[in-house]
Amino acid sequence: MQSASSSGPAPRAQGELLITPGHSKAPETPRFSIVRVTPDMAASLLTVKRAGAKRNQTAVSTYGQAMRAGEWVLNGMPIILSRNGFLLDGVQRLYACIEAQTEFVTVLAENVPDDTVHTIDQQRRRSFTGVLETRGIPKPSAIASLLAKLIRYEDGTLTRGTSTPPWSQMERALEANRTEVDTAVKFSFDHPARLLSEAIRTPLSFMGLQADRTAIRRFLDAIAHPERFDANEPGAMIRRRLVEARQDRARRPSSVSLFALCIKALNDTISNNRSEAYVWNPGNRQTKAEEPFPQLHGYHGLKNFVQSEARIEMSERLKQEAQAALADPGVYTMSVETITIERAEEYLAANRGNRNIVQAHVAAMARDISNGRWMFNAQPICFSRSGRLLNGQHRLSAVLEAGQPIEVLVMRDLPEEAFETYDKQAKKAPVVDEMFDDFGDKALVSAPAVLLWRREMKPPGQPNATPTAAEIREVIQSHPDLMRLRGFARKLVRYGRASALVYAAYKVLRDEPRLGNVFLDRLETAANLPPGHIIIRLRDRLIDLRKADQNSQIDEILAAWEKFKRKPGIPINQANLGF
Repeated sequence: MQSASSSGPAPRAQGELLITPGHSKAPETPRFSIVRVTPDMAASLLTVKRAGAKRNQTAVSTYGQAMRAGEWVLNGMPIILSRNGFLLDGVQRLYACIEAQTEFVTVLAENVPDDTVHTIDQQRRRSFTGVLETRGIPKPSAIASLLAKLIRYEDGTLTRGTSTPPWSQMERALEANRTEVDTAVKFSFDHPARLLSEAIRTPLSFMGLQADRTAIRRFLDAIAHPERFDANEPGAMIRRRLVEARQDRARRPSSVSLFALCIKALNDTISNNRSEAYVWNPGNRQTKAEEPFPQLHGYHGLKNFVQSEARIEMSERLKQEAQAALADPGVYTMSVETITIERAEEYLAANRGNRNIVQAHVAAMARDISNGRWMFNAQPICFSRSGRLLNGQHRLSAVLEAGQPIEVLVMRDLPEEAFETYDKQAKKAPVVDEMFDDFGDKALVSAPAVLLWRREMKPPGQPNATPTAAEIREVIQSHPDLMRLRGFARKLVRYGRASALVYAAYKVLRDEPRLGNVFLDRLETAANLPPGHIIIRLRDRLIDLRKADQNSQIDEILAAWEKFKRKPGIPINQANLGF
């Protein structure tokens, strides 16, 4: 495989398979091959990634672990190179290859139109809960939450954001601790201590059942039935804290803080100690003083994963299948197909054990198809060797809803294990980088456009509709002034969400530009406003609404604007304030 560059030839490798749609043999036709990617090749490909393509460490860790463990599955999802030699998709897999220092076999798509980049990887993401659901595992959400919390508790990252451990790590933890996990989930759901949220109760039950079964039961009993215990019983004290938090939101601890307090109280229950109060100081940016996260006495942690013979055999089989595909690409069938309504119905009949279809996602893609925005982007619809539909149910459903055909790559004869490998990393935001290369703050490019679409362009009768990447790009192109208000919003960040402020300001200026400039200037500066003025009250109200949803903030600003239009209450002699 040659080094990729924007001016040189695209990478070549053994096992190449060229795909040409039957109606065209033009040199611009996308082509597909099966290749082995080494760490050196991955580094070469990353030199031509788009400027806006960022590393997602969660995805990199997930993929890297699978590569190191020999569990990487050739699942049909391609590394995508554009006609101009840019890497459109595959960044996280390539970073994982380098991090794991392990080669992997994948599909390579080349000569794909550059302007399809915004359509790539916009599908709804799977969660680990969804994977457990498809396996028929009871209480999948509780199990996924338990594993994530305990892994982060043990590796010391519980207080650092809300990231989710790699799926492969949770898979191994579940396999090594399946009996204990099932026991803890049943114990937690059977116990009447429902005042303590399940997200805390279940992992605490897992830990407590290992540390001291009598103590964890007593602790939860005291939360459920405080009248049976002394007032200074640890569980009863935690219950009082929970009741107070329900009555006063300002006293409500975060989930992490509550978990820490419960561990402290459970430690007292185990040792039969009594404390006057339970507090935990995680520290902050100002003081930087930090109390270590409490450790539960007698809890030895999750059992380590030991690879079973069955898993070793599966890993070896997947490696052999990948090698066979390199030697003979015909092992897998790849073809560009026109998916008609009849064919979509036929393919969906093979949809077994997949996620529930999300109608809003289907409707969004159907709008793109109906409005001529659908683009061939090299991401395939995938079938297993048994004929099961592994990936693509939403696109097929969108064809039925739109009543129009689309062209897609279809790949068949994949291993059944591929099913659980799709859509693991975080969903990408719509790609708009190339449209606004001079913007320093790309994070705020699409959010106001989404708000505008939802409030002004959303199809009637579809309350849960979400815009597609193509629709967001269209809003941005049609409303360039929307983006120019980002600076205004950043100056008022303490008063509300930047995206809400951008949209509200844009709405005001479209209504009456001259008077709107005055309103926004005074909202920003509060200059020369009499006490009790509409805008003074608005600023105070927005501070109260800082944690409210975006629509509440927007509605508050627009309501004040309507009052201001009727009676500004200040001299209006500023015509062009430059927003």
